[in-house]
Amino acid sequence: MKSILIAEGDDYVARLFATVFSRTSWNVCLMNDAHKAADVLRGNEPFDVVLVSYKIRGMDGVELTKLIRSLEHRKETPVVMVTGRPQIELEAVRAGVDAVLTKPVDIYDLVDVVSGYISQARHQDVSR
Repeated sequence: MKSILIAEGDDYVARLFATVFSRTSWNVCLMNDAHKAADVLRGNEPFDVVLVSYKIRGMDGVELTKLIRSLEHRKETPVVMVTGRPQIELEAVRAGVDAVLTKPVDIYDLVDVVSGYISQARHQDVSR
């Protein structure tokens, strides 16, 4: 089963994202605080993708991404950022975000982008 950690500060958006991914047979770990998300990510629970909002309690999504990239076992985990601030895209990419989607997000686009990283990872595993 595919697994995703969603770090989103807006409770409504968080529940929406969690519902969408759980209905597409994903195991969802939902966090509304960046420090708590960081604690989970420091652990060994496997995640295929991390979906992070720019605006989240504790630290912004760029800071959280930098932390994710500093963790040896998370360096290759795809990170997708959702933000209402398109001007931070370059900063986010420099921090290690793989894709940036601007709110309001088309939910089908979100699922396609996230699923694309899973397909890409599986293709790389098969070709090794």
